[in-house]
Amino acid sequence: MKKGTKSSTSTSQIVRDFAANNPTLKASEIIRELTAQGHKVYPALVSQALRGPADKKPGKKRGRKPGTKNKVVAAARTAKSPKAAPTDTSFGNLKAAADFIRSSGSAESALQAIRDYQKIAALVNG
Repeated sequence: MKKGTKSSTSTSQIVRDFAANNPTLKASEIIRELTAQGHKVYPALVSQALRGPADKKPGKKRGRKPGTKNKVVAAARTAKSPKAAPTDTSFGNLKAAADFIRSSGSAESALQAIRDYQKIAALVNG
């Protein structure tokens, strides 16, 4: 197709204009009306056109919000604190314990680190 032979307005813009002029119509009704007028529209096009650009919608970003921490890291910190209940066996605590043992190298070295921590805590707390 030669350059400049296409209509000057895009189909998405036609859908947006029609929806703005007829705010009570649903997507299926918009498709029916525009098809009757001779435009080639389909449900995905209407949905995309009515959704609008993503950059104008604040707060719709994917992923973790800045400043939030991983729950496993938070569970590991609470598992290391002396206030943690030894009978608490939630999956998060088990995962944190497994991560601690893996980072220590072995279960024996993890136990030794815990004993050392308890000795230091006893000296500090007095």
